[in-house]
Amino acid sequence: MPTPLSRLPHVECQRRLGQALVLLWFLNTMGFGCPSALANRTLVPLPIFTTDPNERETYGALLAILDEQAGAVRSLLVPQVTWNSLLGTGGTVYYRRLLTADESYSFFGSHSTRNQANYEVNYANFRLAQQRYLLDGKLEYNNDRTARFFGLGATSREQAETNYALREAAGRFTLGRRVLPALVAALTERVRYVTIGRGVETALPFLRDVFRGVPGEDGALVWAHRFALTYDTRNARETPTHGVFGQIFVEAANRALGSHTSFVRYGLEGRLVWPVVAERLITVTRGLFEWVEGQALPFFELSALGGETTLRGFGQQRFLDRGRILFNVEERLRLFTVTYNDVRTAFEFALFAEAGRVFHTVPDLSFRHVQTVCGVGVRLVVFSQLVAKIDVGFGSEGVAVFSGLDYPF
Repeated sequence: MPTPLSRLPHVECQRRLGQALVLLWFLNTMGFGCPSALANRTLVPLPIFTTDPNERETYGALLAILDEQAGAVRSLLVPQVTWNSLLGTGGTVYYRRLLTADESYSFFGSHSTRNQANYEVNYANFRLAQQRYLLDGKLEYNNDRTARFFGLGATSREQAETNYALREAAGRFTLGRRVLPALVAALTERVRYVTIGRGVETALPFLRDVFRGVPGEDGALVWAHRFALTYDTRNARETPTHGVFGQIFVEAANRALGSHTSFVRYGLEGRLVWPVVAERLITVTRGLFEWVEGQALPFFELSALGGETTLRGFGQQRFLDRGRILFNVEERLRLFTVTYNDVRTAFEFALFAEAGRVFHTVPDLSFRHVQTVCGVGVRLVVFSQLVAKIDVGFGSEGVAVFSGLDYPF
């Protein structure tokens, strides 16, 4: 089940993993994996060096352990140790187990000596009870001490950048019913408890010292209920090469039901995956619209643009307001495919362009203050299973680099 439009996945702590996995799979498929005493397992040690607009430079090392059976990756275990001038020494462990093509679970844990932390547990089964139902759940604890806030609206200024720490405990549970082979009706319960504190970046002012009275500046408890209809004819969830995806949803929270804030959120999204030259050249387009209504909405519940899944030339949630509109187009060129230990892996090059803006009311919508981004990407695709990516986006405020798992859309 796709991630709800209103909440983007937390990816800051997983960027180093994504960059390393691109190199990892390249070395593995070229035959540079270390011999293992255990059958069907490949060990790959790698150095780490990354740069992030919020976290600065990070150095370290990791050991990736891939378990391959019957021509497929069955599990991936990646422990790593890092050092960062802002966050101190950190340890991270990522584990993903693919039980079947439709069922998997994963764990991600990361903690630094300066208390930057992220823990996630996920479970998904998309063919439950003879393929009639789907189940998707996630629990997360996150303490992001490098979060940024620039103010609200499409005209928020880069010079108004502030830092804060966002600490949250969150959970999401989705149960869906397959109405037709390509149509799913799903209910989602989403709970998050957020507190706001001072961040680790002393060179920037604290959010509350600059933006006084911003709703949500002290945090909040949010309990939201969501209904979505999803139409999906793509030939694979993780690595599609053709098909159509469409989703429409409504999400509501109410103080009478325990939430600290009341709101109603609406949204729709459409994607087209079109093979221009068989599976060699694929054009992917995406459009989305979202609007949220409510009084005194916490800023972290507003519609957001910026980051690895929306405008890739800006940092995470760079622009915030009640509504957002976005268009993306991406050309994915498959350079070559190799088979190692019966696992097929494709190397892709991508070109992308995207445009979008946030808005406070629908009459505000115009071509003024539209943000545009163009960029390039490198992807490694383990067929029907995993994608590791590095994307470099160029926007009006400079260059942003994102890496991680899964396609951006």
